Amino acid sequence: MVNMKASGHQGQRKRRQAGAEDAVTKLEKLKLRPDSLACVNPDGVPLRVVAREKVLGGESNAHLKAALVAPATLAALGAAPGSRAMLCRPGGDFILSARAVADVPVSEGEVLLGEAQRLSLHVCEDEFYEWVPYRPPADEPPLAALSVEAQLLHARPEGERLVQDAAVLGRQVGKWLFGEMVSDNEVFIVSVSGAQLVLRATGCLPQQAEDEDEDDEMGGGEDEGEGEGEGDSRVVHSSHCFRGLVGSRTRVYVGRSTVFASSASQRAVCEGLALVNVEAAPAEPPRNAVLVETSDGEVFPVHRRLLKPCITLTRAVRDESGSGEAVVDVDCSTFDRVLLFLEAANRGRPYEFDMQTLPQLAAAAAALGCRALREACARKLGAFEERVQVHRWVDVVRHNDERGGCWVTMDGMVFDLEAWLPEHPGGATIIPQQALNADSTVFFELYHASRESFTYLKEFYIGELAPEDLAAVPRASEDTASSDFMQQLREFATPFRLRHPRPEDAVHKSF
Repeated sequence: MVNMKASGHQGQRKRRQAGAEDAVTKLEKLKLRPDSLACVNPDGVPLRVVAREKVLGGESNAHLKAALVAPATLAALGAAPGSRAMLCRPGGDFILSARAVADVPVSEGEVLLGEAQRLSLHVCEDEFYEWVPYRPPADEPPLAALSVEAQLLHARPEGERLVQDAAVLGRQVGKWLFGEMVSDNEVFIVSVSGAQLVLRATGCLPQQAEDEDEDDEMGGGEDEGEGEGEGDSRVVHSSHCFRGLVGSRTRVYVGRSTVFASSASQRAVCEGLALVNVEAAPAEPPRNAVLVETSDGEVFPVHRRLLKPCITLTRAVRDESGSGEAVVDVDCSTFDRVLLFLEAANRGRPYEFDMQTLPQLAAAAAALGCRALREACARKLGAFEERVQVHRWVDVVRHNDERGGCWVTMDGMVFDLEAWLPEHPGGATIIPQQALNADSTVFFELYHASRESFTYLKEFYIGELAPEDLAAVPRASEDTASSDFMQQLREFATPFRLRHPRPEDAVHKSF
């Protein structure tokens, strides 16, 4: 049996565990082209999504987490016969358990998913997607509790209600999900008492770790840093739990869903289910956590040892109650990246920085007094500044013609796209054929309708053309980019472009 998860839904970047999953590119999340099933990752496997209910004529509670595949596909995914392995799509939240079933008509290269699974994964029927190995932390304990909301899939006849004991239903759900990885917002469709229920996971509560002998070492502060977890058996588990393994002691709490009760028909669906013996899941954070409130009002329960490198949080970390509170002048999205960095450092693993958010992360490091993060940001920013130079046009042409490079110019900016060519969705040849040794701005607008492509520019930006050379740059087409596009491009690029390069600035040679 192989476990898989898929991406393409909200929160994948913020929710990924630092070190356990690498940074994800947009290309990895896209569906694959049928005429070219090349995967981004070396161990990636392309699989076509097939609607399982059409093949089997219905669904079964035994298939809540199942992704049915052919035996040959299991072998291609690296699973030994009868063994269990973990696989995923890059950056996704939801994990499935892929199984080879002898009597199910599924071809190699296909994966049979139910309607609820496709909804959770945001994948489409008859489309190909990439799947790669996923390895959760080996020391991650099973969940202590899982909260689930329930509602009917279809409205009952008027006046009829389906009565269910929430405690009994919770135990049934626990059995169906035993040994599986469950994520927040994951949706399941189950059959109960002749009716179909929609279940949605709403909360994963990790086991509370035993209190550790931390207080005698609590004053470490700035000396605790980037490699804190290396060689230290006391590794801190994920600070924001959104996914976990359902074990034999995981208690499932079931409550009635009100999420979809915004209309009369939806309320009829919700009110057609009557749950008795409903018990709320415990909401207390682990007793060794600090409640951190961000500048925009979000609250993070964070393991106090994870926050030891943050000097401004020392008082909350040392709170004798073991559950201190702190308010930080950092927005929730940036603070989430801070936690990912700290988790990676705790595990002794590198953190993948995003150049677009690096300035905000550096500011957060200063606000939190986290020297390790501040120095890591400075090194990354320094590497960017070192590669960004003023280039002469003759050197750009020489680099492309004599060295086989791929330096592309747009609006006076120079981009090194050589590493991007194998990953380019439009193929590796179109850029060298159309965009070299000329201003290619018009082609960038022509082929990239979505402005999301702008987010990649800083990654490939290596500087500016010398001002005296701008007039010598030919246009790649008789057409010109629209004024609206030029305005958007310049507004996006201004924060990272060299400021007003002058002829007397140092010039970088390509040889």
